Amino acid sequence: MFDVKIDEGYIVQQSGTSEGTQIKYKKDNYWYKLDNKGSEGLCEYLASKLLTFTDLKPSEYIIYEQGHINGRYGCRSLDYLDEKDEFVTIYRLYYNEFGKNLAKVCSGFDTMEERIRYVVKFVLESTNVDISDYLRKIITLDYLILNEDRHFNNLALICGDNGFKCAPIFDNGMSLLTANQSVNWNFGIEENVKRVVARPFSGSHKKMFEYFGKGFELDSNSALKWLQAEPQSIERDVLIYQLNNCSI
Repeated sequence: MFDVKIDEGYIVQQSGTSEGTQIKYKKDNYWYKLDNKGSEGLCEYLASKLLTFTDLKPSEYIIYEQGHINGRYGCRSLDYLDEKDEFVTIYRLYYNEFGKNLAKVCSGFDTMEERIRYVVKFVLESTNVDISDYLRKIITLDYLILNEDRHFNNLALICGDNGFKCAPIFDNGMSLLTANQSVNWNFGIEENVKRVVARPFSGSHKKMFEYFGKGFELDSNSALKWLQAEPQSIERDVLIYQLNNCSI
């Protein structure tokens, strides 16, 4: 766990997710994020560590480290962009072309399947990148960690000298029931998991997962052994529950 002090001059973003304001810093090739409403830094750490027990390549996801930033909890990750790379979210890609909010456009479709086909087709036509497999991997992760903030600014591509490619999986902090205002801890994890609302194509993680199919292989036994050695927290316990109850 790191512990750093960072001057306000390194602040590069104070808004971003739809869940509210989150202060971000960039210093010495690291991105830093302060916790906003819950234990987002812990969730980022748990989610990215979980992916090390899968068959995904290390280049396919961002590793987050939990720590303290100016005495407050948060997380950090290494800058993964090359100097000439441009990070382009799917939201911005669509807005730049049509001047419209992609989420609102998708809400006009009757079914989840229509929304998915529309977005995949748009990205393919705009960038020559088929994001189907990218989405499959992300939806599988989100199903496991109960991510409630996978909006179109948390799906992205990287534009470099050789064109576009899918960005690594990033921004998993609003997961594992942290900061969920619907949670009632008078009930157990099983009951509270039912209160989670997914994004971006459906309110159901399971429904999206069943549509896309499994995005990666997971060594559940090794992951559970790691989690049992982690300090106790609600977020850790929720992830243990998910691994024991979700078949992927």
